Amino acid sequence: MLPLSEIRAMHQSVDDEWRSPVADVVAVRWGIAPGAARYWRSSASHVFVVPPGSDSRGVLYLRFVPATLRPRASLEVPAELLAELGTDADVVVPVPSLTGRLVETVPTPHGEVHAVVVPRAPGAEIDVDELTPTRSTAWGAALARFHLAAAPHAALVAHLSRPDHPRPRNSGNAFATLADIAAGSGDDALGAAAARLAAGWDLATAGLPSGVLHGDFELDNLRFEDDDIVAFDVDETSIGPYALDIAFAVRDLVGSHGTLDRPKRPELLSAFLKGYQQVRTLHDDERDVLSLSNAHVSARSLVHGHEVLDAGDAPDDPAWLTELRGALTEHHAQARGVVLAATAPD
Repeated sequence: MLPLSEIRAMHQSVDDEWRSPVADVVAVRWGIAPGAARYWRSSASHVFVVPPGSDSRGVLYLRFVPATLRPRASLEVPAELLAELGTDADVVVPVPSLTGRLVETVPTPHGEVHAVVVPRAPGAEIDVDELTPTRSTAWGAALARFHLAAAPHAALVAHLSRPDHPRPRNSGNAFATLADIAAGSGDDALGAAAARLAAGWDLATAGLPSGVLHGDFELDNLRFEDDDIVAFDVDETSIGPYALDIAFAVRDLVGSHGTLDRPKRPELLSAFLKGYQQVRTLHDDERDVLSLSNAHVSARSLVHGHEVLDAGDAPDDPAWLTELRGALTEHHAQARGVVLAATAPD
């Protein structure tokens, strides 16, 4: 997630009609008319939507991040991966700019940003309460198809691990990254727990089938149309054990306090794993490592949240920012508790 100070700065550039001069400068690279892009949300990136009737290409999503926070490759590699996979892999394909590039680096009134444009995915978004066993089976099968389709593109995704394009937050062992962060912040209890879990994770995942991971194959990054599923937002793509991708996808089915043996939604989890196995065999050792999934998801959440809470605690901050900071603080506290509990004696 972007730092709260960055999200606040973007909000301040948006007018009463949800337009921003920052977005307009970026949008022109794709021939999008000034004022057509309207602010949608900010999370891992700033997102503006070009609504129906504003562009002949249909509904478009303009996404950009400050160049000071993310390297160009963090958008370029995922965009190239989606373009390589194409519609055959049930993913959205980014829209080239007027110069034919998938990613543009643009000077704006708020500094240089890296940007990409994607079309709206067909179908509807559903949440976990709308999920049926049939849909959950289709969801699991879709992730397995992504793994098989993306496997030949491992060299492209490995580009993100080059020394000049570091992505420590996407480390295959989030426990190890968290241990370093906790040590730096003086949280000795969390650091010790994360270090113990890191060793266990390395041992458990050694030799597991690995390849290109989507990184965030959860429901809000998918669109359902009957049994067809279209995926998008592969910004978290990396190379790692497939079990890690499964663990992150099903975290809402396991539940924040659940386990693989006692998940929050057992029927839906069983259906997901059934669907996955219909496409790609899930080996016993991969199932075993899923028992660490809840703690690993929480560790990754804490890694992603590192240095995010840099605003929202001043008396003159807008209410929405203070509320967002409070929600994130609570979420991080829960995640910290899950990591600590994973090393507590039975």
